[in-house]
Amino acid sequence: MQFKRIKILMLVLFVLLDIFLFNWWRAGQTTNEQVADANADIIAEMKKQNIVLPTFSRSVQYNSYIAVQKAHKNEIGKLPSTLTWDKNGGNWDELIARFKPDDEIHYDDYEAITKQIKAVADDSGYHYNAILSAAQPDETKIYSQRINDLPVMNSAGTMTFRYGKDGKPDTVIKRQLTNIQDLRDDRATLTEEDAIVSLYRYNEIDRGDRLSTGYLGYDKTLSVNGYDIYLPVWVFEVKRQNRHAILKINAFTGDNLSE
Repeated sequence: MQFKRIKILMLVLFVLLDIFLFNWWRAGQTTNEQVADANADIIAEMKKQNIVLPTFSRSVQYNSYIAVQKAHKNEIGKLPSTLTWDKNGGNWDELIARFKPDDEIHYDDYEAITKQIKAVADDSGYHYNAILSAAQPDETKIYSQRINDLPVMNSAGTMTFRYGKDGKPDTVIKRQLTNIQDLRDDRATLTEEDAIVSLYRYNEIDRGDRLSTGYLGYDKTLSVNGYDIYLPVWVFEVKRQNRHAILKINAFTGDNLSE
């Protein structure tokens, strides 16, 4: 008899648990719909203010916090033989090299220059970073290291190509992040749309602004015990008349990281 009562009690508990989980799921669905509606209202308001927005994504990606260290110049992957390494130049975490004269490259040929620079970057596995390049005052080009398939948005993981007064690329500065460790399992990040809405709520974009496509990448947050901690961030370029700024949103929390 006692066993029968326990069995009935367990059955009741399972039913109550199912009801709780179903209601919890329904609440989550309602919340998602409310967020989508709120985003749509804010996007509509931004367009009324003549804020030019990119074609943004609503897809969710999954990423994690990471811990990294800056590589010493002696540990940084070597540059191609087409460059001359300056062993004494730069800081301890920079590998500096210069282009060798190349009679086959006509430096008035922009396409040839671009291919030459890309070949050097490709050799190291770095990819062109349009946002960081746009922040440069001249023809400097920035290529980024990629971690977990995301570009590094911090100078510590980049290759910088500088040009001389004659318009020719002359110097390469390579920095590299190493000893990369994931600190936790991947978790959902904000969508590009969510990040744009956050920028508007923080008053980072205003009437007449033009916003670039967003880039989801890694940026440094703090340093602990000899490691730098990086987290996923959404990064945008905003143009205001003849000026521009780089804007950043924490891709986990939606906090404003813009300077």
